[in-house]
Amino acid sequence: MSDFRLNVLKEILNSYEKFFIHLMPHPNLIIGSRGLMGEEKKNGLVLVFSSYSYDKLSMDDDSITVNMKFSGSWESLYIPVDAVSAVFNDPVKPEFMFSFKPQNRKNAPKPVEKAEEEDDSDDISENTSTSANNVIQFKRKN
Repeated sequence: MSDFRLNVLKEILNSYEKFFIHLMPHPNLIIGSRGLMGEEKKNGLVLVFSSYSYDKLSMDDDSITVNMKFSGSWESLYIPVDAVSAVFNDPVKPEFMFSFKPQNRKNAPKPVEKAEEEDDSDDISENTSTSANNVIQFKRKN
């Protein structure tokens, strides 16, 4: 899927003067010294690529590096290809939109088992599952 995303981005770069990329939070995403702010940490960030907003773009198999302007200041970005969730040319009336499902990330947190009070049962209790930081945790009855 990463190859497909890169091919889509390359074609759009060659064909359009202005387009948008929606990025979802990712453990390896770097947005210069700015980082993700406020709701961006949950909902992601839309980048506007136009002739004046970016410079020094390069792509490899797993990432995109680019310098972009944020409020008039240049920031260096490192974008894992898996962080790209959509590419489109107009937010109001898009001529095209490519939307990508999130990929299983190598660095994604794994579910954690927590030991509770000892019990003679080895069953996993359905009533004791919790969700924190988008990680489902199952408490095992011991």
